[in-house]
Amino acid sequence: MNIARTRSFPGADIGSDHDLLMMTFRLRLKKTSKPKHTRLKFDLEKLKDPNVLETFQAMIGGRFAPLTIMSNDDTDIDSMITTFNTAVTETASEILGKHRQKKKPWITAEILDLCDKRRELRKKRFEPEGAAKYKEVNNNIKRCMKKAKENWIGEQCSEIEENLKKNNSKRAYELVKDLTTVKQGKVTTVQDRSGKCLTEERQILNRWTEYCSELYNHKANGDPSVLNCTQTDTEDDHPILRREVEA
Repeated sequence: MNIARTRSFPGADIGSDHDLLMMTFRLRLKKTSKPKHTRLKFDLEKLKDPNVLETFQAMIGGRFAPLTIMSNDDTDIDSMITTFNTAVTETASEILGKHRQKKKPWITAEILDLCDKRRELRKKRFEPEGAAKYKEVNNNIKRCMKKAKENWIGEQCSEIEENLKKNNSKRAYELVKDLTTVKQGKVTTVQDRSGKCLTEERQILNRWTEYCSELYNHKANGDPSVLNCTQTDTEDDHPILRREVEA
């Protein structure tokens, strides 16, 4: 509320024992917080490395070994499920690590580590020594980003050439489209004739129906005289070109 622009009018004749008050205030709506996802996501891209895959299989196999020697009397479904989940989660956390979202496809794990380091130095960027380290890490991130993007574009171009050599034009054009097309968000609202935004699905469908009806409902102003064909002469000046049909 803007107190400086608040004013009362005690002399107003409004038939009440209250005074008229005029003020300027701003209403702020409370932001609803979305529930956080409790599901753990691991970096499964590391499993493409044969060495990491072999290490993961060996470690998780060693943790599953005690489950295979358990007798039927000692077997409890709930305890086995808990042991299984614990073994998988601990092994994945130790070998793979948590999955970190990449907003760009050319971002590497090295760049993400530098971003984490820059985030820690952000608190010390106002200090002389901290500002120098923060600037150094920030410039290093920019250089790595530029180099990684160039390498990724080069790999995409090589893949396009390889697909064209194999006559796989569909995949090649898909890669070209991904490189050249600017992705845009989906528009879920339209405007009516007066410029009012429509959000309801039924109103949007009705507006599209109205727009298409006005767009394609036009009258053709043609010349009907072109349909009047003149009678041709039956006598042919070139009888050799006339096709004769024998009865």
